[in-house]
Amino acid sequence: MILSRIGAVLDRIQASITFRLMMRLGQRRLARAGLSEQPLHLFLDVWSRMISATADSTDDLRRSIRNLLLAELPPEARSLVPALEIRDVPVMNTWTYQNQVMKWDIAPKELVLDLGSGGWPFSRADHLADKFPEQTTHRVESIIRDGRPFCVVDIHHLPFKDDAYDFVFCSHVLEHLDNPGQAIRELTRIARKGYLEVPSRLSDVMFNFTRLTNHHRWHGLVLAGVLVLIEWTDAERRELGNQYFDALHCEYSNQFQTFFERNRDLFFAALSWSDEISFLIIDKSGVVIDRNPPLPSC
Repeated sequence: MILSRIGAVLDRIQASITFRLMMRLGQRRLARAGLSEQPLHLFLDVWSRMISATADSTDDLRRSIRNLLLAELPPEARSLVPALEIRDVPVMNTWTYQNQVMKWDIAPKELVLDLGSGGWPFSRADHLADKFPEQTTHRVESIIRDGRPFCVVDIHHLPFKDDAYDFVFCSHVLEHLDNPGQAIRELTRIARKGYLEVPSRLSDVMFNFTRLTNHHRWHGLVLAGVLVLIEWTDAERRELGNQYFDALHCEYSNQFQTFFERNRDLFFAALSWSDEISFLIIDKSGVVIDRNPPLPSC
């Protein structure tokens, strides 16, 4: 016990001597350059906190370090300094947001199908369906089988009768398909209304999904109630880096998380539909290969 206390005192003495030497050197350099000593005084505060830091003073120390960084930057660059604060809760992923935040026009007795339920089933769904009950390149997490009726299906040829469901939920499925137009027709055949969601171009670029082979074939947008799916070109499929994906999932608060949470609609194209779905499918050469309503025949 005595030795540990002596060691702690020696550590403090060493840190204090090191600090005084650094301050002297800093003052000489600033004097030669004719600059203010304000950054050195900020450094003094941070260094003092580091010497006496305990678990209870970690937050204060973090704020002091951030203030020191801010003082060294011009105002227009200060947004580059992260908050250095751990989030209370992670950013909601798409499915958590859909289940916990979004409001749904679904009556209690209406029969609901989640088509492409994967690892995040729609909480309001009565039945679940997916093409891949095992691992697949189209899904990172394992599929969830929670006791609700589950069916293995091909979305292009669904084994359900016409108007079998009141509502069909289909989120982040169409972007993977070879023939999304046929899948959309199947949705309107088996249900009276529903909800579609696909990633936008912004989403796939910023989160670097374009680099993945056999993954997303299309990105989407909604124009005046029309779902538009556009095929990725070969030139667009390249490595773009994971800095935005990492920032979104970081445990520390940052400005990109705030931007994402305020602007989810820019990252996902969503369509609530009833009776039918108007759509355009455009291939990577710019040709409309499928649409509803169809072009009038000559």
